[in-house]
Amino acid sequence: MKNIYRIGYAAMLTAVVGITACSDKFLEEKRNYGNFNAADSYGSAAAATERLNNIYFWLLPVSSGGSGNGTNAPNDWTSVGNADDWAKSTLEYGGISTMWVNPQEELTYDNVYDHFFVANDTYSPWGHIRNCNDIIEGVQNSTGIGEEEKKPLLGQAYFFRAYMYYSLVKLYGGVPIIDHVQDPIGSQANSLIVQRQTTKDCIDFICSDLDKAVSMLPTQWADGTDFGRVTSGLAQALKGYVLLFYASPLFNREDADARWQAAYEANKKALELLNAGGVNLAYATTGGDQNAKNWNRIWTTYDGSEVNGNIREGVFVTLHNTNDNVSGQPDFGKWNRWEHAIRPRNMNGGGGLTPTSEMVDLFPMADGKTPSESSIHYDKKKFWLNRDPRFYRTFAFPGTEWQFDEGAVNLADEALSSIVPADLYSTGRKFQLWSYQWTDNATDQTSITTSSGYWPDMLSASSDKAGGHSVYVRKRTLDANLTPSTLYTFLVSNSNPKGFMKCAAPLLTVRYAEVLLNFAEAAAGAKHLDEAESALQKIRARVGYTSANNYGLASMGTRQEALKAVFYERQVELAYEGKLFDTMRRWMLFDGGVGQADIKPSWALKGFDGNTCTYLGVAPLNGKKRHSIVLYCKTVQATDPAFANRPTALTLDEDMSYSDGIYADSKVAAMANFYDTYLERKDVNADGNDDAVTIKYYPKYYFLGLKRNAMQNNVTLHQTVGWHDLGRNADGKFDPLSDTLPE
Repeated sequence: MKNIYRIGYAAMLTAVVGITACSDKFLEEKRNYGNFNAADSYGSAAAATERLNNIYFWLLPVSSGGSGNGTNAPNDWTSVGNADDWAKSTLEYGGISTMWVNPQEELTYDNVYDHFFVANDTYSPWGHIRNCNDIIEGVQNSTGIGEEEKKPLLGQAYFFRAYMYYSLVKLYGGVPIIDHVQDPIGSQANSLIVQRQTTKDCIDFICSDLDKAVSMLPTQWADGTDFGRVTSGLAQALKGYVLLFYASPLFNREDADARWQAAYEANKKALELLNAGGVNLAYATTGGDQNAKNWNRIWTTYDGSEVNGNIREGVFVTLHNTNDNVSGQPDFGKWNRWEHAIRPRNMNGGGGLTPTSEMVDLFPMADGKTPSESSIHYDKKKFWLNRDPRFYRTFAFPGTEWQFDEGAVNLADEALSSIVPADLYSTGRKFQLWSYQWTDNATDQTSITTSSGYWPDMLSASSDKAGGHSVYVRKRTLDANLTPSTLYTFLVSNSNPKGFMKCAAPLLTVRYAEVLLNFAEAAAGAKHLDEAESALQKIRARVGYTSANNYGLASMGTRQEALKAVFYERQVELAYEGKLFDTMRRWMLFDGGVGQADIKPSWALKGFDGNTCTYLGVAPLNGKKRHSIVLYCKTVQATDPAFANRPTALTLDEDMSYSDGIYADSKVAAMANFYDTYLERKDVNADGNDDAVTIKYYPKYYFLGLKRNAMQNNVTLHQTVGWHDLGRNADGKFDPLSDTLPE
């Protein structure tokens, strides 16, 4: 449809390129199989599979993540833990997001990111929906594919069509439903203009597609080379999450019980199907050993081969490789860039990702309670003492090892001479992170508007006083102390590709723990409180908590308490996996939902005590300013005051407990003494130097408006309520919360 789907892309379908046999390693290689002969694509199951592989190429989430600003493919819409515009609109990262929380620029139909129309045909969501429709019709009508062979092909296509619609509906509410291949030329041209359908109709359509996918897909693929393909468990898990979205305050202002019950039933079935396919909590009984060492291995033992019982955690998995890009095959090398992004500069990494002090201070203490509720004293300077085991595998801080395997690379190579301090660490196995700061003047030392100072061990360029940070995101790292198999090829080059870029670590966009949390939330919402608590107990037990104090969980005796507990566990278990922004939108936690009645009276929040922030016991993010921790030396001088007195670095296997003046481990005691003697903590502004610049998420952002180009392309499309309708020169009339369409 020219107004939703453009002729240029349809014309591409006629490109004549011979079909070749489907690669057994397509999920690792993920080559672009988009060029095909439409007439031959459905002559056999092998040909149809290659056609389907193109869908995987474009829609499997990628490790770089993204913001879906209309300049990237749909697989770049999914936040996966990076400091993208989604994550910078939460507590996880500082930096004012240009898309969502910039107080200095309100979004309009001119500057809002475009997820709907997308001028680039290759990146258009409607183009990929059309591809799914083409596969569905082509396989259904094929005489060369057996009936049993058709089922898994159709199941995968139904899943990805639903996945694309879910990606749109969660942002816009109702969108046009197109369930067949449209002909942009000829007598059908006038039927190409399709209106937005109600949100309910879209949710029903998505769930119908996912029901079909569940009925047609296996719980586990018999051929190991198909690992990573969509399964019935994944399809059901997506249905569960879609219905959880629909039950959440964003779409469920009156807190209707039926929606929570539907989400509960769907997520319960998802767990059953995943279990049948060998997916569960990996390391369920040993995940907490040595400060969650095995919990960190979830992301490397993704296929279950190294876990007792062959249990794997991954539900929605993108595989990668360390292959080079081959001439004529530019998509052959597919690398996971996460490891490079989180590693510090002085390992030839990307410089690291900086968590906010708010996230560091939010994690539980060793008893499972929040720092403000725990009976254990929280020392904000020695923030790493007495913490939840997952803390040590989520954050890196001064005085810890962070090993890597440099392979055949000589760290003293001249190309690395200005990057890696090889005189201190001759091999990656000896690397230690000492990310404190010192200053040569008192002004820099105490300033909270800047982190200007000097950083040791070449953590920043010598001329860049503001280039380092004290705490790094460590989650999902391939620490050589934990991961015996090398999933990356370390590169000496100081230009791309370099460092850890060529990495084959999988991306687990959805893992079992998230589905279990979805179930827990739905169960709590539907008032199945015992089941909600049991789900959280399993997650806590995996990392070492016991029944002695109910796994450190807060009281879950009421529905409100249970939902609050689930939200907190999400923040911790799924930190830096790209999940928090969606949760904050679902629960309207930027402002608690206040101001919705000003957009439209019927939008007032009638359930959840009229304010979701109050209901969950969290502060609204609006009006807040996030910060970054800087640990700086007490002594002001031009050279490093602490270098000569560094104690033995921690491996993170040590017992980090401290009570009544007694440390359980002598190395931990020495490190604590180093902090007390030489360091102080300050929290510097992470949202710009101006204290007046704070987060502002406008109430209308909960449902995105259409960009100018979409309304110009199809003048009959109704704009979203709260956004200006260009064609009608009035406020938008499309109501994502109504079951009635505008006239």
